[in-house]
Amino acid sequence: MGALLWQIALVDGLTLFLAVGIGLWFRAWLRREKEEMDRRLNALEAQQAHLDRVSGRLQAVCRSLELMGQGIKQGRGNKIAEPTPEPDGRDEDAYSQAWHMLANDTAPAEVARRLGMGIAEVELMSRMMRYRRQG
Repeated sequence: MGALLWQIALVDGLTLFLAVGIGLWFRAWLRREKEEMDRRLNALEAQQAHLDRVSGRLQAVCRSLELMGQGIKQGRGNKIAEPTPEPDGRDEDAYSQAWHMLANDTAPAEVARRLGMGIAEVELMSRMMRYRRQG
């Protein structure tokens, strides 16, 4: 009878050890999954912040185009309309500096590099200035 009790105790101990091992493995797996999800969430938040900045810049350029269009319709002089600043003031400096640098014939690529702006938006601003000067 003693050997049977030892066998039962050994089987129970191995079963308990197996259950604890599975539990620890599952806990580690959940931790890795959570870390991966956190990493992905951080990447998405960074992308969203970047898209918000680009959206703000596009809105400023659109406002500038609207002002230029209104100026052409009203027949104002050759003054170049500067974009309306963002409500939070985020891009006001960058755009006013870009307009000033472009007015001083700085190359659009150099303006974009110095101010950390996209080359396409600086090129668009430069084209707007050329068009305004011609009109």
